[in-house]
Amino acid sequence: MRMRCLSLFAPAALLLAGCAPSADEPTLDNATISIVIPYRPGGGFDRTVRAFAPYFAKQLGAGVNVLPENVPGAGGRRGAATVYRARADGKTLGIFNMPGFVLPEILGEKVDYDLRKLSWIGRLESQDYVLLISATSELQDLEGVKAAAELSFLSTGYGSSVLAASQIAAEQLGLTDQDPIYLAGYAGTADYLVGLIRGDGNVALGPVSTALKYIESGDLRPLAVTGDGSSLPGVPTFTELGYPDLAALDLQRSIAGPPGIDAQLLDTLRDAFLRAVADPEFIETARNARLDLSPLDGVATAAEVEQSFTYYEAFKTNLTNPNAL
Repeated sequence: MRMRCLSLFAPAALLLAGCAPSADEPTLDNATISIVIPYRPGGGFDRTVRAFAPYFAKQLGAGVNVLPENVPGAGGRRGAATVYRARADGKTLGIFNMPGFVLPEILGEKVDYDLRKLSWIGRLESQDYVLLISATSELQDLEGVKAAAELSFLSTGYGSSVLAASQIAAEQLGLTDQDPIYLAGYAGTADYLVGLIRGDGNVALGPVSTALKYIESGDLRPLAVTGDGSSLPGVPTFTELGYPDLAALDLQRSIAGPPGIDAQLLDTLRDAFLRAVADPEFIETARNARLDLSPLDGVATAAEVEQSFTYYEAFKTNLTNPNAL
């Protein structure tokens, strides 16, 4: 009786040669996988990857290590390009900010990556935005903001997700006639939220997770949130207030690899991702780290990327550089 890869009479060396994967066949056995974080250590993306990595490694099998790798530079583009140019062997992945990595292309800037060609593994987080005013502000609610004689939005710099969200919100809320000022020079979200408390401006949009501690401390007052349902009890959604086009504003953190990963290997990575995000221990770790888990599989994540391009392209004329005016 003769069988492929198995013969009672085959020499041991021949047996091993016949059953081993070919040199060109992708495998993650005992592999070390890097997840590129395109920012410096200590931020939200860094925290997310470091929480997720050990659970992803566990689901990929014995001997697999998953290591976070910070590759900052050029507003995240250096890290994105590193992933895009990597070998398609599944050993270099990255975490991507949506719409942060969509916006440069929308704004006509040259980038060294193509999001549509990446091998999407899955989405980890989706954070809604909240419209905020200082607790000491003379403005009381959204109607007060719309009636204000002067508006100053605080945000991070040109090309950032927050500034784009602020400009889109201003257009949708009918604030453009008030010629709002965009103070867009802050280094990070916490910086401009503290500036809002200090009185540098009178309104800002921020990710709910970052704004929450200032809301809980009573320093900031939330007026409305994006998303399909409110992530802050008692705070209405923009949709409920009559602005459904603002529901799609969010910040997503998704994992992808370079173009061209073998289909079978990509399925392995995607399956391990889904098992990891469903692991009760990881869910508890994520809760303790205050991550905004909102998992999507790889196919749905790729579709979200396409939708992000469509959404922001529709508002392209609103996404001007406030420092160039």
